[in-house]
Amino acid sequence: MKKLIAFAIVALMASPAFAAIQNVKVSGDITSTYVDRYTFNLGTTLGSEGLGAGGVGFKPVGLKKQNVFITQTRLRVDADLSDNVSTTVGLINERAWGGEGTFATGSTQKENTDVQLYLASVTMRELLYSPLTVTVGRQIFNYGNGLIMGDGGVNNQATGDLQFIAQDLTMRTAYDGVKAVLDYKPLTIDMFYFKNNQTLVNGNPISDNSSSDVYGFNANYQLGDSMNTVFETYMFSRIDGNNQAGVTSNKGNNLFVPGLRASTNPVKGLNVQGELAWQLGNKAVITTVNGNTDVEQAEKRTAMAAQFLTSYALPVEEKYKPTVNASYTYVSGDKDSTANYGSVPFSSAKTYSAWDPFNENQGSGTIYNTLFPLSNMHIVSVGASVNPLEDVTAAFSWSGLWDASTFGPSNKLAIFQPDGGGATINPASKGGARGLGDEYDVNLTYNYTEDVTFGVSLGWFVPGNVFTSNNNNTASQALADVAVKF
Repeated sequence: MKKLIAFAIVALMASPAFAAIQNVKVSGDITSTYVDRYTFNLGTTLGSEGLGAGGVGFKPVGLKKQNVFITQTRLRVDADLSDNVSTTVGLINERAWGGEGTFATGSTQKENTDVQLYLASVTMRELLYSPLTVTVGRQIFNYGNGLIMGDGGVNNQATGDLQFIAQDLTMRTAYDGVKAVLDYKPLTIDMFYFKNNQTLVNGNPISDNSSSDVYGFNANYQLGDSMNTVFETYMFSRIDGNNQAGVTSNKGNNLFVPGLRASTNPVKGLNVQGELAWQLGNKAVITTVNGNTDVEQAEKRTAMAAQFLTSYALPVEEKYKPTVNASYTYVSGDKDSTANYGSVPFSSAKTYSAWDPFNENQGSGTIYNTLFPLSNMHIVSVGASVNPLEDVTAAFSWSGLWDASTFGPSNKLAIFQPDGGGATINPASKGGARGLGDEYDVNLTYNYTEDVTFGVSLGWFVPGNVFTSNNNNTASQALADVAVKF
Protein backbone atom coordinates (compact mmCIF):
# COMPACT_ATOMS: atom_id res chain seq x y z
CA MET A 1 0.00 0.00 0.00
CA LYS A 2 2.89 2.40 0.75
CA LYS A 3 4.21 1.81 -2.77
CA LEU A 4 0.79 2.59 -4.23
CA ILE A 5 0.54 5.86 -2.29
CA ALA A 6 4.05 6.88 -3.30
CA PHE A 7 3.36 6.05 -6.96
CA ALA A 8 0.11 8.03 -6.97
CA ILE A 9 1.69 11.13 -5.43
CA VAL A 10 4.64 11.01 -7.84
CA ALA A 11 2.28 10.59 -10.83
CA LEU A 12 0.19 13.52 -9.66
CA MET A 13 3.10 15.86 -9.12
CA ALA A 14 5.17 14.90 -12.15
CA SER A 15 2.80 16.32 -14.79
CA PRO A 16 2.28 19.87 -13.44
CA ALA A 17 5.91 19.98 -12.32
CA PHE A 18 5.81 23.61 -11.23
CA ALA A 19 2.19 23.83 -10.08
CA ALA A 20 1.57 25.31 -6.64
CA ILE A 21 -0.31 22.71 -4.62
CA GLN A 22 -2.50 24.27 -1.94
CA ASN A 23 -4.08 21.12 -0.56
CA VAL A 24 -3.70 17.36 -1.07
CA LYS A 25 -6.18 14.71 0.03
CA VAL A 26 -5.41 10.99 -0.10
CA SER A 27 -8.36 8.57 0.12
CA GLY A 28 -9.34 5.11 -1.02
CA ASP A 29 -10.89 1.80 -0.09
CA ILE A 30 -10.01 -1.88 0.17
CA THR A 31 -12.73 -4.50 -0.27
CA SER A 32 -12.10 -8.22 0.15
CA THR A 33 -14.92 -10.54 -0.92
CA TYR A 34 -15.53 -14.25 -0.74
CA VAL A 35 -17.58 -15.35 -3.77
CA ASP A 36 -19.45 -18.66 -3.62
CA ARG A 37 -21.65 -19.40 -6.65
CA TYR A 38 -23.50 -22.45 -7.91
CA THR A 39 -25.30 -23.36 -11.14
CA PHE A 40 -25.12 -19.98 -12.86
CA ASN A 41 -25.48 -21.96 -16.09
CA LEU A 42 -28.91 -23.09 -14.79
CA GLY A 43 -27.82 -26.65 -15.56
CA THR A 44 -27.85 -26.20 -19.32
CA THR A 45 -25.99 -28.61 -21.61
CA LEU A 46 -27.10 -27.03 -24.89
CA GLY A 47 -24.08 -26.13 -26.99
CA SER A 48 -21.73 -28.24 -24.88
CA GLU A 49 -18.69 -29.86 -26.37
CA GLY A 50 -17.07 -33.14 -25.41
CA LEU A 51 -18.17 -35.92 -23.11
CA GLY A 52 -18.95 -35.82 -19.44
CA ALA A 53 -17.64 -38.10 -16.70
CA GLY A 54 -17.10 -41.66 -17.89
CA GLY A 55 -17.36 -40.59 -21.52
CA VAL A 56 -21.15 -40.45 -21.36
CA GLY A 57 -23.37 -37.50 -22.23
CA PHE A 58 -22.54 -33.83 -22.70
CA LYS A 59 -20.27 -31.78 -20.52
CA PRO A 60 -22.22 -28.81 -19.08
CA VAL A 61 -21.15 -25.35 -20.25
CA GLY A 62 -21.04 -22.20 -18.17
CA LEU A 63 -20.39 -21.66 -14.49
CA LYS A 64 -21.36 -24.74 -12.47
CA LYS A 65 -19.44 -23.96 -9.27
CA GLN A 66 -17.19 -21.14 -8.10
CA ASN A 67 -15.38 -20.50 -4.82
CA VAL A 68 -12.93 -17.62 -4.97
CA PHE A 69 -11.61 -14.74 -2.87
CA ILE A 70 -11.08 -11.37 -4.53
CA THR A 71 -9.62 -8.09 -3.30
CA GLN A 72 -10.32 -4.70 -4.87
CA THR A 73 -8.09 -1.77 -3.93
CA ARG A 74 -8.60 1.84 -4.96
CA LEU A 75 -6.33 4.76 -4.17
CA ARG A 76 -7.29 8.35 -4.93
CA VAL A 77 -5.32 11.57 -4.68
CA ASP A 78 -7.07 14.95 -5.02
CA ALA A 79 -4.99 18.12 -5.20
CA ASP A 80 -6.06 21.77 -5.28
CA LEU A 81 -3.58 23.69 -7.43
CA SER A 82 -5.24 27.09 -7.19
CA ASP A 83 -8.59 28.58 -6.25
CA ASN A 84 -10.27 27.21 -9.38
CA VAL A 85 -8.10 24.30 -10.53
CA SER A 86 -7.93 20.82 -9.04
CA THR A 87 -6.72 17.42 -10.18
CA THR A 88 -7.70 13.84 -9.42
CA VAL A 89 -5.65 10.68 -9.88
CA GLY A 90 -7.07 7.26 -9.03
CA LEU A 91 -5.43 3.83 -9.18
CA ILE A 92 -7.16 0.46 -8.97
CA ASN A 93 -6.17 -3.19 -8.58
CA GLU A 94 -8.65 -6.07 -8.76
CA ARG A 95 -7.40 -9.61 -8.27
CA ALA A 96 -8.24 -13.12 -7.18
CA TRP A 97 -6.24 -14.42 -4.25
CA GLY A 98 -3.32 -16.56 -5.34
CA GLY A 99 -4.01 -15.86 -9.00
CA GLU A 100 -0.70 -14.23 -9.80
CA GLY A 101 0.85 -15.45 -13.01
CA THR A 102 -2.31 -17.29 -14.12
CA PHE A 103 -5.05 -16.44 -16.55
CA ALA A 104 -8.40 -17.87 -17.56
CA THR A 105 -9.17 -19.34 -20.97
CA GLY A 106 -9.72 -16.47 -23.40
CA SER A 107 -8.33 -13.87 -21.05
CA THR A 108 -5.75 -11.37 -22.25
CA GLN A 109 -4.52 -10.84 -18.68
CA LYS A 110 -1.35 -12.81 -17.96
CA GLU A 111 -1.56 -11.85 -14.30
CA ASN A 112 -3.85 -9.78 -12.16
CA THR A 113 -1.42 -7.94 -9.93
CA ASP A 114 -1.12 -4.92 -12.23
CA VAL A 115 -2.22 -1.48 -11.09
CA GLN A 116 -4.46 0.35 -13.56
CA LEU A 117 -5.33 4.00 -14.00
CA TYR A 118 -8.88 4.46 -12.68
CA LEU A 119 -9.22 8.25 -12.62
CA ALA A 120 -7.05 11.00 -14.13
CA SER A 121 -8.65 14.40 -14.61
CA VAL A 122 -8.28 18.12 -14.16
CA THR A 123 -11.23 20.27 -13.10
CA MET A 124 -11.39 23.98 -13.92
CA ARG A 125 -14.08 26.02 -12.19
CA GLU A 126 -15.38 29.39 -13.41
CA LEU A 127 -13.75 28.77 -16.76
CA LEU A 128 -14.48 31.72 -19.09
CA TYR A 129 -17.30 32.77 -16.75
CA SER A 130 -18.52 31.84 -13.27
CA PRO A 131 -21.28 29.23 -13.91
CA LEU A 132 -19.01 26.98 -16.04
CA THR A 133 -16.98 24.06 -14.68
CA VAL A 134 -15.03 21.82 -17.05
CA THR A 135 -13.46 18.43 -16.24
CA VAL A 136 -11.05 16.83 -18.72
CA GLY A 137 -9.65 13.29 -18.54
CA ARG A 138 -10.65 9.91 -17.14
CA GLN A 139 -13.74 10.31 -14.98
CA ILE A 140 -17.10 8.75 -14.04
CA PHE A 141 -20.29 9.62 -15.94
CA ASN A 142 -23.42 8.81 -13.94
CA TYR A 143 -26.93 10.29 -14.17
CA GLY A 144 -30.24 9.58 -12.47
CA ASN A 145 -30.64 6.01 -11.24
CA GLY A 146 -28.31 4.56 -13.88
CA LEU A 147 -31.11 3.30 -16.12
CA ILE A 148 -29.34 4.76 -19.15
CA MET A 149 -26.04 6.28 -18.04
CA GLY A 150 -24.52 4.52 -15.03
CA ASP A 151 -20.99 4.68 -13.71
CA GLY A 152 -19.06 2.86 -16.36
CA GLY A 153 -20.95 0.33 -18.42
CA VAL A 154 -23.13 -2.73 -18.48
CA ASN A 155 -22.60 -4.62 -15.21
CA ASN A 156 -22.43 -8.11 -16.67
CA GLN A 157 -19.94 -7.29 -19.44
CA ALA A 158 -17.25 -5.34 -17.62
CA THR A 159 -13.58 -5.41 -18.61
CA GLY A 160 -10.46 -5.52 -16.47
CA ASP A 161 -8.79 -8.11 -14.28
CA LEU A 162 -12.12 -9.54 -13.07
CA GLN A 163 -13.44 -10.04 -16.60
CA PHE A 164 -12.93 -13.81 -16.49
CA ILE A 165 -13.49 -14.22 -12.75
CA ALA A 166 -16.45 -12.15 -11.54
CA GLN A 167 -16.87 -9.40 -14.10
CA ASP A 168 -20.19 -8.20 -12.64
CA LEU A 169 -18.43 -7.14 -9.41
CA THR A 170 -15.85 -4.85 -10.98
CA MET A 171 -15.25 -1.32 -9.65
CA ARG A 172 -13.36 -0.28 -12.78
CA THR A 173 -15.96 2.16 -14.09
CA ALA A 174 -14.60 5.27 -15.81
CA TYR A 175 -14.08 6.71 -19.30
CA ASP A 176 -11.76 9.23 -20.94
CA GLY A 177 -13.74 12.30 -21.85
CA VAL A 178 -14.76 15.91 -21.27
CA LYS A 179 -17.61 17.22 -19.13
CA ALA A 180 -18.88 20.80 -18.93
CA VAL A 181 -21.30 21.78 -16.16
CA LEU A 182 -23.34 24.98 -16.27
CA ASP A 183 -24.69 25.75 -12.79
CA TYR A 184 -27.65 28.12 -13.03
CA LYS A 185 -29.27 27.23 -9.70
CA PRO A 186 -31.88 25.75 -9.57
CA LEU A 187 -31.05 24.57 -13.14
CA THR A 188 -27.91 22.53 -13.79
CA ILE A 189 -26.89 21.49 -17.31
CA ASP A 190 -24.26 18.83 -17.95
CA MET A 191 -22.76 18.38 -21.43
CA PHE A 192 -20.22 15.65 -22.06
CA TYR A 193 -18.30 13.53 -24.52
CA PHE A 194 -16.30 10.38 -23.89
CA LYS A 195 -14.51 7.75 -25.93
CA ASN A 196 -16.42 4.48 -25.63
CA ASN A 197 -13.90 2.44 -27.62
CA GLN A 198 -10.91 3.06 -29.89
CA THR A 199 -9.07 0.49 -32.00
CA LEU A 200 -5.38 1.37 -32.36
CA VAL A 201 -2.60 -0.06 -34.52
CA ASN A 202 0.95 1.09 -33.76
CA GLY A 203 -0.52 3.83 -31.60
CA ASN A 204 -2.78 5.23 -34.33
CA PRO A 205 -6.49 4.68 -35.06
CA ILE A 206 -6.96 1.81 -37.49
CA SER A 207 -9.17 4.13 -39.55
CA ASP A 208 -11.25 7.27 -39.20
CA ASN A 209 -14.24 5.07 -38.38
CA SER A 210 -12.68 2.68 -35.89
CA SER A 211 -14.02 4.35 -32.77
CA SER A 212 -17.18 4.42 -30.71
CA ASP A 213 -18.08 7.82 -29.26
CA VAL A 214 -20.71 8.88 -26.73
CA TYR A 215 -22.20 12.37 -26.51
CA GLY A 216 -24.87 13.70 -24.21
CA PHE A 217 -26.49 16.36 -22.10
CA ASN A 218 -28.51 16.19 -18.90
CA ALA A 219 -30.61 19.09 -17.56
CA ASN A 220 -31.62 18.94 -13.89
CA TYR A 221 -34.16 21.39 -12.46
CA GLN A 222 -34.98 21.59 -8.75
CA LEU A 223 -38.36 23.17 -8.11
CA GLY A 224 -37.47 24.19 -4.56
CA ASP A 225 -40.90 23.20 -3.26
CA SER A 226 -41.71 21.49 0.05
CA MET A 227 -41.65 18.07 -1.70
CA ASN A 228 -38.07 18.51 -3.04
CA THR A 229 -39.31 17.85 -6.57
CA VAL A 230 -36.68 17.37 -9.27
CA PHE A 231 -37.20 17.17 -13.04
CA GLU A 232 -34.60 15.95 -15.51
CA THR A 233 -34.43 15.71 -19.26
CA TYR A 234 -31.58 14.26 -21.27
CA MET A 235 -30.30 13.14 -24.63
CA PHE A 236 -27.52 10.58 -24.90
CA SER A 237 -26.08 9.23 -28.14
CA ARG A 238 -23.56 6.60 -29.23
CA ILE A 239 -21.98 6.72 -32.69
CA ASP A 240 -20.07 3.62 -33.82
CA GLY A 241 -17.56 3.49 -36.64
CA ASN A 242 -17.54 0.80 -39.31
CA ASN A 243 -14.82 -1.32 -37.67
CA GLN A 244 -16.64 -1.93 -34.40
CA ALA A 245 -17.16 -5.46 -33.07
CA GLY A 246 -15.62 -7.06 -36.15
CA VAL A 247 -18.13 -5.53 -38.55
CA THR A 248 -16.37 -4.76 -41.81
CA SER A 249 -19.28 -3.05 -43.50
CA ASN A 250 -22.28 -1.38 -41.97
CA LYS A 251 -24.63 1.49 -42.49
CA GLY A 252 -25.64 3.96 -39.85
CA ASN A 253 -24.83 2.17 -36.58
CA ASN A 254 -25.97 4.88 -34.21
CA LEU A 255 -28.14 5.27 -31.13
CA PHE A 256 -30.02 8.29 -29.73
CA VAL A 257 -31.66 8.16 -26.30
CA PRO A 258 -33.96 11.03 -25.26
CA GLY A 259 -35.68 10.74 -21.90
CA LEU A 260 -37.44 12.33 -18.93
CA ARG A 261 -37.11 11.67 -15.21
CA ALA A 262 -38.87 13.06 -12.12
CA SER A 263 -38.50 12.59 -8.37
CA THR A 264 -40.72 13.93 -5.58
CA ASN A 265 -41.57 13.38 -1.90
CA PRO A 266 -45.37 13.86 -1.55
CA VAL A 267 -45.42 13.01 2.16
CA LYS A 268 -42.78 12.67 4.84
CA GLY A 269 -40.68 9.57 4.30
CA LEU A 270 -42.15 8.75 0.87
CA ASN A 271 -40.13 9.14 -2.31
CA VAL A 272 -41.62 8.51 -5.76
CA GLN A 273 -39.66 8.48 -9.00
CA GLY A 274 -40.52 7.88 -12.63
CA GLU A 275 -38.47 7.72 -15.84
CA LEU A 276 -39.37 7.30 -19.50
CA ALA A 277 -36.87 6.94 -22.35
CA TRP A 278 -36.81 6.05 -26.04
CA GLN A 279 -34.13 4.77 -28.40
CA LEU A 280 -33.94 6.05 -31.96
CA GLY A 281 -31.40 5.79 -34.75
CA ASN A 282 -30.19 2.87 -36.84
CA LYS A 283 -28.88 -0.60 -36.06
CA ALA A 284 -26.34 -1.81 -38.60
CA VAL A 285 -26.72 -5.33 -39.98
CA ILE A 286 -24.82 -7.47 -42.44
CA THR A 287 -27.06 -9.70 -44.48
CA THR A 288 -27.46 -11.66 -47.68
CA VAL A 289 -29.79 -10.26 -50.32
CA ASN A 290 -30.46 -12.15 -53.59
CA GLY A 291 -27.32 -14.20 -53.14
CA ASN A 292 -25.05 -11.20 -52.52
CA THR A 293 -23.25 -11.34 -49.19
CA ASP A 294 -21.98 -8.52 -47.01
CA VAL A 295 -24.73 -6.12 -48.03
CA GLU A 296 -25.14 -2.95 -46.01
CA GLN A 297 -28.50 -2.66 -44.29
CA ALA A 298 -29.82 -0.61 -41.39
CA GLU A 299 -32.88 -1.24 -39.28
CA LYS A 300 -34.64 1.69 -37.63
CA ARG A 301 -34.52 1.63 -33.84
CA THR A 302 -37.87 2.02 -32.04
CA ALA A 303 -37.11 0.85 -28.48
CA MET A 304 -38.58 2.13 -25.23
CA ALA A 305 -37.89 1.91 -21.48
CA ALA A 306 -39.94 2.94 -18.45
CA GLN A 307 -39.24 2.78 -14.74
CA PHE A 308 -41.20 3.52 -11.57
CA LEU A 309 -39.54 3.55 -8.13
CA THR A 310 -40.90 4.21 -4.67
CA SER A 311 -39.61 3.89 -1.11
CA TYR A 312 -41.30 4.66 2.19
CA ALA A 313 -39.79 5.02 5.65
CA LEU A 314 -42.58 3.62 7.84
CA PRO A 315 -43.65 5.93 10.70
CA VAL A 316 -43.70 3.01 13.20
CA GLU A 317 -40.98 1.65 15.47
CA GLU A 318 -38.77 4.39 14.13
CA LYS A 319 -35.79 3.32 16.24
CA TYR A 320 -35.54 0.27 13.91
CA LYS A 321 -35.79 2.44 10.76
CA PRO A 322 -38.23 0.15 8.86
CA THR A 323 -38.37 0.93 5.13
CA VAL A 324 -40.27 -0.67 2.27
CA ASN A 325 -39.59 -0.21 -1.44
CA ALA A 326 -40.98 -1.28 -4.79
CA SER A 327 -40.00 -0.84 -8.43
CA TYR A 328 -41.17 -1.69 -11.92
CA THR A 329 -38.89 -1.61 -14.95
CA TYR A 330 -39.82 -2.20 -18.58
CA VAL A 331 -37.32 -2.50 -21.42
CA SER A 332 -38.68 -3.45 -24.82
CA GLY A 333 -37.76 -6.54 -26.83
CA ASP A 334 -37.87 -7.66 -30.47
CA LYS A 335 -39.42 -10.96 -31.55
CA ASP A 336 -37.31 -10.85 -34.75
CA SER A 337 -34.09 -9.61 -33.18
CA THR A 338 -31.84 -11.90 -35.25
CA ALA A 339 -33.67 -11.25 -38.53
CA ASN A 340 -33.85 -8.25 -40.84
CA TYR A 341 -35.86 -7.17 -43.83
CA GLY A 342 -33.21 -8.34 -46.26
CA SER A 343 -33.50 -11.99 -45.25
CA VAL A 344 -37.08 -12.56 -44.06
CA PRO A 345 -40.48 -11.28 -45.16
CA PHE A 346 -41.60 -10.20 -41.67
CA SER A 347 -42.65 -6.56 -41.62
CA SER A 348 -41.62 -6.41 -37.95
CA ALA A 349 -38.05 -7.20 -38.99
CA LYS A 350 -37.77 -3.83 -40.73
CA THR A 351 -37.35 -2.20 -37.32
CA TYR A 352 -35.27 -3.09 -34.27
CA SER A 353 -37.28 -2.67 -31.07
CA ALA A 354 -35.00 -4.42 -28.55
CA TRP A 355 -33.71 -2.04 -25.88
CA ASP A 356 -29.94 -1.51 -25.97
CA PRO A 357 -28.56 -1.58 -22.37
CA PHE A 358 -26.25 1.33 -23.28
CA ASN A 359 -24.33 2.18 -20.05
CA GLU A 360 -26.86 1.01 -17.46
CA ASN A 361 -25.94 0.35 -13.85
CA GLN A 362 -28.87 -1.29 -12.10
CA GLY A 363 -29.49 -4.45 -10.12
CA SER A 364 -25.92 -4.56 -8.86
CA GLY A 365 -25.17 -7.68 -6.83
CA THR A 366 -28.18 -9.65 -8.05
CA ILE A 367 -27.97 -12.91 -9.95
CA TYR A 368 -30.42 -11.82 -12.64
CA ASN A 369 -28.28 -8.78 -13.43
CA THR A 370 -25.29 -11.09 -13.87
CA LEU A 371 -27.17 -13.43 -16.22
CA PHE A 372 -29.43 -11.18 -18.30
CA PRO A 373 -28.74 -7.99 -20.26
CA LEU A 374 -31.14 -5.15 -19.44
CA SER A 375 -33.32 -5.76 -22.50
CA ASN A 376 -36.60 -7.49 -23.37
CA MET A 377 -37.88 -7.63 -19.80
CA HIS A 378 -40.50 -6.63 -17.28
CA ILE A 379 -38.94 -6.50 -13.80
CA VAL A 380 -41.02 -6.14 -10.63
CA SER A 381 -39.19 -5.85 -7.31
CA VAL A 382 -40.39 -5.37 -3.73
CA GLY A 383 -38.24 -5.21 -0.65
CA ALA A 384 -37.90 -4.11 2.94
CA SER A 385 -35.08 -3.17 5.30
CA VAL A 386 -34.77 -2.72 9.05
CA ASN A 387 -32.09 -1.98 11.65
CA PRO A 388 -32.64 -4.71 14.28
CA LEU A 389 -29.53 -3.61 16.17
CA GLU A 390 -27.47 -0.48 16.23
CA ASP A 391 -25.14 -0.42 13.20
CA VAL A 392 -26.80 -3.52 11.69
CA THR A 393 -29.05 -3.37 8.62
CA ALA A 394 -31.04 -6.33 7.33
CA ALA A 395 -32.76 -6.24 3.93
CA PHE A 396 -34.85 -8.65 1.88
CA SER A 397 -36.05 -8.33 -1.71
CA TRP A 398 -37.98 -10.34 -4.28
CA SER A 399 -37.68 -9.70 -8.01
CA GLY A 400 -39.85 -11.22 -10.72
CA LEU A 401 -38.80 -11.19 -14.38
CA TRP A 402 -40.90 -11.71 -17.50
CA ASP A 403 -39.91 -11.32 -21.14
CA ALA A 404 -41.41 -8.48 -23.17
CA SER A 405 -41.19 -10.42 -26.47
CA THR A 406 -41.28 -14.22 -26.43
CA PHE A 407 -38.14 -16.14 -27.27
CA GLY A 408 -37.96 -18.36 -30.35
CA PRO A 409 -35.88 -19.09 -33.47
CA SER A 410 -35.73 -15.40 -34.42
CA ASN A 411 -35.26 -14.20 -30.85
CA LYS A 412 -32.89 -16.64 -29.18
CA LEU A 413 -32.47 -16.72 -25.43
CA ALA A 414 -28.90 -15.98 -24.30
CA ILE A 415 -27.49 -15.54 -20.80
CA PHE A 416 -24.13 -14.20 -19.66
CA GLN A 417 -21.78 -15.91 -17.23
CA PRO A 418 -19.78 -13.97 -14.62
CA ASP A 419 -16.53 -15.68 -15.67
CA GLY A 420 -17.25 -15.64 -19.40
CA GLY A 421 -15.67 -12.36 -20.45
CA GLY A 422 -18.87 -11.20 -22.17
CA ALA A 423 -19.57 -14.52 -23.90
CA THR A 424 -23.06 -16.02 -23.68
CA ILE A 425 -24.57 -19.48 -23.53
CA ASN A 426 -27.88 -20.38 -25.16
CA PRO A 427 -30.26 -22.45 -23.04
CA ALA A 428 -33.27 -23.98 -24.77
CA SER A 429 -36.50 -22.00 -24.33
CA LYS A 430 -40.19 -22.81 -24.56
CA GLY A 431 -42.09 -21.05 -27.31
CA GLY A 432 -44.75 -18.69 -25.99
CA ALA A 433 -43.56 -18.86 -22.37
CA ARG A 434 -43.08 -15.53 -20.56
CA GLY A 435 -41.64 -16.21 -17.09
CA LEU A 436 -37.87 -15.68 -16.87
CA GLY A 437 -37.68 -16.36 -13.16
CA ASP A 438 -37.87 -15.15 -9.57
CA GLU A 439 -35.00 -13.97 -7.40
CA TYR A 440 -34.81 -13.80 -3.61
CA ASP A 441 -32.05 -11.81 -1.92
CA VAL A 442 -31.09 -11.34 1.73
CA ASN A 443 -28.48 -8.73 2.69
CA LEU A 444 -26.90 -8.05 6.08
CA THR A 445 -24.59 -5.11 6.78
CA TYR A 446 -22.67 -4.36 9.97
CA ASN A 447 -20.93 -1.00 10.40
CA TYR A 448 -18.12 -2.07 12.71
CA THR A 449 -16.75 1.48 12.76
CA GLU A 450 -17.35 4.51 10.58
CA ASP A 451 -14.54 3.20 8.36
CA VAL A 452 -15.03 -0.60 8.38
CA THR A 453 -18.10 -2.45 7.12
CA PHE A 454 -18.92 -6.16 7.03
CA GLY A 455 -21.50 -7.46 4.58
CA VAL A 456 -23.18 -10.73 3.66
CA SER A 457 -25.41 -11.20 0.61
CA LEU A 458 -27.36 -14.38 -0.16
CA GLY A 459 -29.29 -14.85 -3.38
CA TRP A 460 -31.34 -17.50 -5.18
CA PHE A 461 -32.61 -17.30 -8.75
CA VAL A 462 -35.39 -19.76 -9.61
CA PRO A 463 -35.80 -20.09 -13.42
CA GLY A 464 -39.27 -19.53 -14.85
CA ASN A 465 -41.26 -21.42 -17.48
CA VAL A 466 -39.19 -19.91 -20.31
CA PHE A 467 -36.52 -22.51 -19.50
CA THR A 468 -36.93 -26.17 -20.39
CA SER A 469 -36.67 -28.90 -17.78
CA ASN A 470 -33.00 -29.66 -18.55
CA ASN A 471 -31.86 -26.14 -17.75
CA ASN A 472 -34.05 -24.86 -14.94
CA ASN A 473 -31.78 -25.50 -11.95
CA THR A 474 -31.79 -22.82 -9.25
CA ALA A 475 -28.75 -20.53 -9.29
CA SER A 476 -27.42 -19.39 -5.91
CA GLN A 477 -24.70 -17.18 -4.54
CA ALA A 478 -23.19 -16.11 -1.24
CA LEU A 479 -21.03 -12.99 -1.07
CA ALA A 480 -19.22 -12.04 2.14
CA ASP A 481 -17.05 -8.97 2.27
CA VAL A 482 -15.15 -6.62 4.52
CA ALA A 483 -14.59 -3.07 3.29
CA VAL A 484 -12.48 -0.30 4.73
CA LYS A 485 -12.48 3.32 3.58
CA PHE A 486 -9.75 5.81 4.38
